[in-house]
Amino acid sequence: MSYLQFPRLAFSGLFQADVSTVNNDPRHFDNATFNPAFQTPQQGSTFNGWWNPMGSGIFALKDCLVKSVMTPQGEEQDNASQDGAIGLIVGNALNRPSGKMVDLDPDWQLASSIYGQGITLCNASGEVLFAGEYEANAFRDLWFSRTSGESADSAASAMFQSILTDVQWNAAAIAASNSAVLQALMQISQGQNNTLSIRLTTYGFDATLGDPYFSYGVLLGAIGPAYADEPHSFILGRRFMPYGNGGATNGNNPNINTNGTNIPPSTPAITCFSSVVTGNTLQVDLSNAMPLYYDPSQTSLPNQFRVSSMGENMVFALLNDANAQQNTVIEKSAYIKLAALDYSQSRQLAGSGIQSVPLPAAALAACANQPFALLNVLDASGDAFIVVREGAGGLEIRSDQITFRLDPNDATQNQVQSTVYVAQYGQPLAGQEVVFCPTGPLPDNGDTPTDSPPQTTPKAAVPVNNQPVGAISCSASGPSDAKGKIQITLQGPASFGAPRAYMDGQLYMISYNLAGQQTTVQQQFDVLAVLLFSSFSAPNPVTWEVVQPILQQYANLYPVMSQGLFDFSQQAQADANAFILRFVFDKPIDDPDQMPVTRDLSSSKRAALIQYFDQVLQAQGRPASMLQMFNQRCPTRGGGARAACPHSGGAQAVPPRKA
Repeated sequence: MSYLQFPRLAFSGLFQADVSTVNNDPRHFDNATFNPAFQTPQQGSTFNGWWNPMGSGIFALKDCLVKSVMTPQGEEQDNASQDGAIGLIVGNALNRPSGKMVDLDPDWQLASSIYGQGITLCNASGEVLFAGEYEANAFRDLWFSRTSGESADSAASAMFQSILTDVQWNAAAIAASNSAVLQALMQISQGQNNTLSIRLTTYGFDATLGDPYFSYGVLLGAIGPAYADEPHSFILGRRFMPYGNGGATNGNNPNINTNGTNIPPSTPAITCFSSVVTGNTLQVDLSNAMPLYYDPSQTSLPNQFRVSSMGENMVFALLNDANAQQNTVIEKSAYIKLAALDYSQSRQLAGSGIQSVPLPAAALAACANQPFALLNVLDASGDAFIVVREGAGGLEIRSDQITFRLDPNDATQNQVQSTVYVAQYGQPLAGQEVVFCPTGPLPDNGDTPTDSPPQTTPKAAVPVNNQPVGAISCSASGPSDAKGKIQITLQGPASFGAPRAYMDGQLYMISYNLAGQQTTVQQQFDVLAVLLFSSFSAPNPVTWEVVQPILQQYANLYPVMSQGLFDFSQQAQADANAFILRFVFDKPIDDPDQMPVTRDLSSSKRAALIQYFDQVLQAQGRPASMLQMFNQRCPTRGGGARAACPHSGGAQAVPPRKA
């Protein structure tokens, strides 16, 4: 349930994802065939270093304001005179660098995570009302064709859901804020180990170098209570999932396919989304579900991406027949009409895309065993087309964690666990078993395009994932318990080679579902993605010849560091900056100061790098106490005053994107 419960803050604004793209092509990991052109921007059909080779990895929120609240009683308010939380600023940590956005692996760029991100709520004076730590979790429900007329990342949409931990509350500031919602939220959070639930939906990303808002996009956010026994990364509730009988409203939805069903032309595309029954309402999160179009005449970026018309006949309903098939027409007597779909732009931006659907007594009594659906009412008779409904049997099975790293070099990191939740019509379902289905060997053709002219295409071989088969063992604790939980364990081998040759380790994808005949439809990227590192050992002492190929690879892949700071692939420059390099290599994975590339490194390679720079510092006669100054924050970070950034001001009129 999480952020869909009451009380709740809804906010919107922008996000920045200044990711580096040299590593988007896995062939760029090959030192032997690396070409300096791979560090330059894409030129037409010559991909070079893709669209942002100098990316810093930064993820940040910008100009995000609370636009509405849901009171503990479930009343929506959107005026600051009603609740003082409205108009407050949702932003980043104030005392440290921005978070970082990182892919699990260049062969799996479909579930990126945010590391080291702090979230704060401030008033206009900069006073912090609360601050918390964003728990790293991969985004989910990614789809690539949400915005018509756009392509690739600019057309994509996804949602991050996680929890804020260690939330620090400024009780005095909250008392002075005139916000009953914040008072209630603080009280609940303090009783739940100072946690909160948060969801960030992102779309409208500008990947055109030179655009005024290059590397920025639209963000819709929601913050609510987090309770024990709830998943952190998704809503365990009533999930609307395009499935069965073909599906598909048109070709814009990648999750469903047409099968010749006669679909009414007025039926729009829509993808999966989740909801929960809270009190006598159905709280439906449509922030990532409805199609968009780009309108350059609008003056703000959030308003340039507008919800497409969904027609006036789309209604939420409860189906009387649990077996009624999606993409079929049913009579008026076959459903209980609930409410019209609200696809307004204000619902999207002010309500964070969350619609509150009232449940009459008849629906509230019956919904425990009957599916909700979104219908397109065809005519005055009430006959309606089922656009999307809950999955067959109301079943849902999802793992709380979907990206993993396994490291044979360290037994403590060579086994990982996650909780799989099973539910039926939103309620925990006991006695169900999970089955795993590993993907077979598969070349990464999606991230290895051919240039035009073809002779500039990277020369390295295309990596083949999921081989050798059977390297990872999967097990489950048994059938789901009374809370619908199953503990799953992924175990790496005692040692592992280098099947991708020039890249560390291998990527494995493992699908999962309910055992037996009754399964459910999963979103296409909702699989267990595992990066299994290669075994590695270094001599003692560690020599430059051992660490240079590692540093060379990252100097190639991240020119923002090797060209913007210093070239650490050269021994003289690396040794001269040993303090800095040791500092960034030794940070935990969720620290914003950790060298982002080290999330691609096994523990033994990181240890070798750290040992090498310790040896250098010792040889230079620098005392260990000097390291303490670098235990604060990296002194070379920068690149100019924040005020000089063209995006540092308030809301500005945004010119259209380049053609």
